[in-house]
Amino acid sequence: FDDRAKFVDKNMDHVRAAVADPFGNDKWWMELDDPLQGLSTCTEIVKAIDSGDPESYECSLPVHMDGSCNGLQHYAALGRDRVGAKAVNLCQFDEPQDVYIGVMEEVIRRVAEEAATTLTIDDSDPDKLTKAEKEKLKCNRAAKLVNGHIDRGVVKRTVMTSVYGVTFIGARKQIQEKIEEKLEGQGLDVDDIEHEIHSACGYLASVTMDVMGELFQGARQTMNWLATCARLISSEGQPVAWISPIGVPAVQPYRLKKPFTVLTLIQTIVLTNNSDSLPIHRQRQVTAFPPNYVHSLDSSHMLMTALEMDRRGLAFSAVHDSFWTHACDVDEMNEILRETFIDLYDRPLLEELKRSWELRYPTLEFPDIPKRGDLDINEVKKAPYFFQ
Repeated sequence: FDDRAKFVDKNMDHVRAAVADPFGNDKWWMELDDPLQGLSTCTEIVKAIDSGDPESYECSLPVHMDGSCNGLQHYAALGRDRVGAKAVNLCQFDEPQDVYIGVMEEVIRRVAEEAATTLTIDDSDPDKLTKAEKEKLKCNRAAKLVNGHIDRGVVKRTVMTSVYGVTFIGARKQIQEKIEEKLEGQGLDVDDIEHEIHSACGYLASVTMDVMGELFQGARQTMNWLATCARLISSEGQPVAWISPIGVPAVQPYRLKKPFTVLTLIQTIVLTNNSDSLPIHRQRQVTAFPPNYVHSLDSSHMLMTALEMDRRGLAFSAVHDSFWTHACDVDEMNEILRETFIDLYDRPLLEELKRSWELRYPTLEFPDIPKRGDLDINEVKKAPYFFQ
């Protein structure tokens, strides 16, 4: 936070120039990540300083605090995973931890190591190569193509969506968009090497997901447990259902939709039957449950925060894990969102979930809940960058 204040002090001339003449010679504000938000912030800063009493100035700009890869924060809290918690700012640090940078650095290291490897495999006759040799060549060529093109933006979307059930295909598409942008920026014709890019991005997606699995073992164990339980329930022909921590019942709607084709003299129309009497879609019931369950947790946290803000008579707005209020109330909102997060995870949520299923499906034997780590959830109170 101190560095952010220093950034403003260092660029105060630019800030004032942006307010005095936004379309003048100094277009510094246009280079910001969100130019219009930046310009509105510059306006409020100048007005507050020029008021002569910045602390009493009534700011009209809403201030928002965002979770640090919020899905992973909830997984770390569920499993009391200290390693994961440190990576997503649930613990106290002098500086914010950037999970995307951590993943990026490890991915870069692995790709560079592979790209530097010289293979002695004779590929003059591909038909004579074994499957293992073909795979080694494929990975080596992929690493050489993407080496030097990996940055935070390349891995960010995959890291962010990993806890929400992103598939290998989805991760590859996310990464390919960024890699193609970089290769086009170097003047390469991506259409000419489309096959090579597709293969390289598949390799990079695998590396990224492997790194995520190793860095967040606690989250992976919890995700696997949730998926295993969902598989048992769907094997009974039942949709996965649960009660969220704030008492909202949730039922996954995924069923095998049955299309009907109606032929007319003019056209062909396909109608889909969405009846609840249709058999469930087992695969979707399984893959969708871990992210849906975590969404029920983060939405519970948001509503618990909203209710407490309302009880105290404070303005509040939110979009997913971005919580907004007036500048004068930010400190109190930060206190509230920490208190509600602790209240949420003081409960044995996974035990409650398992117990509800055991009552509903007495013939099923659900696996044991993964062993928890040693994270003290109360550490969130002292974590300055939990939401930032």
